[in-house]
Amino acid sequence: MQMSHGIQNLHLMAAANLPKYVYRCSECGRAYEVIHAFGETIRHCSETDENSKCSDSSMMKRVPQTINFIKKQEKKAQVGQIVNDFIEDTKKEVEEYKEEMINWKPE
Repeated sequence: MQMSHGIQNLHLMAAANLPKYVYRCSECGRAYEVIHAFGETIRHCSETDENSKCSDSSMMKRVPQTINFIKKQEKKAQVGQIVNDFIEDTKKEVEEYKEEMINWKPE
């Protein structure tokens, strides 16, 4: 199936937002990872593998997958930590500026 580059890119972008399912063929036992919309189903090996030698009577069954959710916990700054960090940074800048002024010589 030939697609123009624009359509192919849209197809790839759409696939990135679709869920991935795992199917296993009842005849050959091979497992396939397939990306498709929630309402779609895969019925036969030939739908996922052009070289499949399985008969059309073989059925694909979806293999249940566990879903891993990782909850990110951001390290929150303690009360006053942001202000203290700002004060420390400002002190360093003032010291650097003082050194520049001490070492300044008119040209």
